[in-house]
Amino acid sequence: MEDNAENKSSQVTDVDVKAKKELPKLTPLSLAKDACYVVRSLIVNPDFSGRIMFPLLIAESIGLEAIILNVPYTEIDFSTYMQQISLIEKGELHYEKISGDTGPIVYPGGYVWIYSWLKTFTGGMEHIRVGQEIFRFLYLLTTLITFICYLMTNTKVKPYIIYLLLLSKRLHSIYVLRLFNDCFTTFFSTCAILSLIVATRLKTRNPNAASKMSFVMCLLSSDFLALAISVKMNALLYIPGFLVISYYLCNENLLKVLFVCLFGLFIFIGMNATFLLNSDPDVRKQFISGAFNFSRQFLYKWTVNWKFLSEEVFSSRQFQNILLACHVGLLLAFLFYKWLDPKTVTGGKSKSKMLKDGILKPFQDTISRNNIIFSGRSTAFVFDVMAISNLIGVLCSRSLHYQFLSWYFFSLPYLLFRTGLPDIIILALFIIHELSWDTYPSTPLSSGALVTVLVLVVLGNLFHNQYKRKVSNEKKQQ
Repeated sequence: MEDNAENKSSQVTDVDVKAKKELPKLTPLSLAKDACYVVRSLIVNPDFSGRIMFPLLIAESIGLEAIILNVPYTEIDFSTYMQQISLIEKGELHYEKISGDTGPIVYPGGYVWIYSWLKTFTGGMEHIRVGQEIFRFLYLLTTLITFICYLMTNTKVKPYIIYLLLLSKRLHSIYVLRLFNDCFTTFFSTCAILSLIVATRLKTRNPNAASKMSFVMCLLSSDFLALAISVKMNALLYIPGFLVISYYLCNENLLKVLFVCLFGLFIFIGMNATFLLNSDPDVRKQFISGAFNFSRQFLYKWTVNWKFLSEEVFSSRQFQNILLACHVGLLLAFLFYKWLDPKTVTGGKSKSKMLKDGILKPFQDTISRNNIIFSGRSTAFVFDVMAISNLIGVLCSRSLHYQFLSWYFFSLPYLLFRTGLPDIIILALFIIHELSWDTYPSTPLSSGALVTVLVLVVLGNLFHNQYKRKVSNEKKQQ
C-alpha cells in the first residue's frame, strides 16, 4: 500500500513538473504579444462585443454626468415647450393659439403628455438640472436597448462598432444640454425595433408554439411606434419597414397585419384624444393641420444637409417632388431587390406568388417555412429593414436640423458595418459624418459630405448581399 501511495505521489509530481515545463516563459516579448492580442480583440474580435457593453455603459453614464456638471445648459426650445404646456394646462386647446418664444406648437399629443410630466418634475424652468438628469437616463436606456439589438442580430458586430455609438459630441448635446423632444421619439422607436427582434427570436425557436407570443410582441411594437409618432411625426419613416416585418411575422396573413395596424392606430388616437376627440371641430382641425403639417416650409439657414444647394432650389416645389420620388424609389428598390428576394428572403416564393396570395388569400397564413423569418438570420433582417427604412427617409428629408441626428444615429454604426466595406473605410465615413454634424453653421462642404455618407450607407446596404446563404439550403442542412 505504501509503495502504491509513493508511486501515485511520484506520478503527480512528474505531471506537475511536466506542466510547469510546458508553461511559456514570462518575458517582455510574451507580455507584449498578450497585450497586442487583448487590444486587437477589444477592437475587432466580435466575441468581445458583449463583454464591453456594460463597462461602456457605466463609462458613458459618468461622462454624461461630467458634461452636465461642466458644460453650460443651452436654451433653444425647452422654454418654448414649457410655455406651450402652460397654455394647454390653462385650458387652451386650439393649436393656432398655443405658442412660445420660438414659435407655435407643431407636435402631437404624446409630446404634450410627456412634457407635461417634465414640467411637473422641473417646475418649468426652475430645475433644469432635474430635466438634464432625466434625459441622461433616457440616453443611457436608449443606448442599452441599442446594445441589446446589436447583439441579438447575431451579425458578429465588432467592438469598434460599439465604441462608435458613444462618440458623437452632437448627440450628447442634443440629450443632456438641449432636452429636445426628438429623444423620446427615438426611444420609443428603438423599443419598437427591439420588440420586433424579440418576436422574431420567439418565432425562430419554435414557429408553432411561439406564434401567439410573437403576435403579441408585434402588437407591442405597434404600440411603441404609435407612441413615437405621437411625440413627433418623423417616426412615420419606420412604417414601410414595419409593414414588411409585420407581414412576415404574421405569416403573411393580411387580416393579422390589419389588426396590428389598427391596434397601433387606436393607441395613437388614445394619446391624442384630448384634441382628436374634442367636441370643438376647430380644435380637431387645428390639431391635424398643426401637428401633421407635411407642407411646412423649413428655413434655409438651419438646414444641415442641403446647404450645397441654392436657397432658391432648396425652397422650390420641384426639389421637394424630386426628394419624394427618390424616397419612394429607394423604398421600392429595397422592397423588390432585397426584402422580397425569393433566393434569400421569401424561401423561394416569387414576387408574383406573394402578390397572388395577398389578393386571393388575405385571411390565410401563406408564408413559406423557408422564409428568412424562420432562420438564424431573421433578427438581423428585422434590424436591417427597420433601420434602412428610417435612413432612406432621413436621406430624402426636405431639411435636417441639428437635433434630427438623434433620429438615426443609434443605427448608423450598425448600418455602416452592414455595408461590408473595409474597417478603415467605415471609420473614415463615420469621422466625415461626425465632422459634418459638428460644423456650425453648416457649409456647402459639410452638407455635401453628409449627404455623400448617407448615400453610400444606403447604397452599400442595397447592393451588399448580407444574406449570402440561401434560406432553403439552410433548412436542408437543419
